[in-house]
Amino acid sequence: MDAYCKAVRRLEEKFDGLELNHVSRKYNEVVDALAKMDDEGSDKLPSKPDPDPEASTDREQEAMDIESEPPAPDDSPDWRYPLLQRLVDGTLPPEQAEARRVARRAKTFTLLDGEMYKRSPSGVLMCCIQRQEGIKLLQDIHSEACGHHAAPRTLVGNAFRQGFYWSTAVADATEIVRTCEGCQFYARQIHLPAQAL
Repeated sequence: MDAYCKAVRRLEEKFDGLELNHVSRKYNEVVDALAKMDDEGSDKLPSKPDPDPEASTDREQEAMDIESEPPAPDDSPDWRYPLLQRLVDGTLPPEQAEARRVARRAKTFTLLDGEMYKRSPSGVLMCCIQRQEGIKLLQDIHSEACGHHAAPRTLVGNAFRQGFYWSTAVADATEIVRTCEGCQFYARQIHLPAQAL
């Protein structure tokens, strides 16, 4: 990369303005998707200049608008809602068993600047996120750019060490690993004879 930066700096004088940005690893997925879009669309683009400048602008805008699909809406209620009611208003659910559970769990949560945080046993505050955000985070850790197809508890540990928390993390991680084709293909194989032991 250093050689590329030096080459850009040598050509800097030939341009009216120049902006050189380093793209961190976190945002590298967008750059990769943009490069792939260019490779896929290069054979579709005309070789001579397009007479309609608005059409080429539309293609350029399409190339720049790389947005990941929004997560599917989750029908389940937000797990944070009863705890937030307890922390903000002091109200509990009408059922006695549920009220006890919420009151007991609310002791480990706190509100800071309008955000809910969970205190870990070591005293570190973890930001409480919605389930859909947590699933996306686990998928990124599991199989995206730096993913290594880890076991469910390892995924949850990585997410929690990064400072995020949601109540169904272990179940969500187990489901991701269970449905991951790569994990199932390379899973441990049992080499025992197919008979009763």
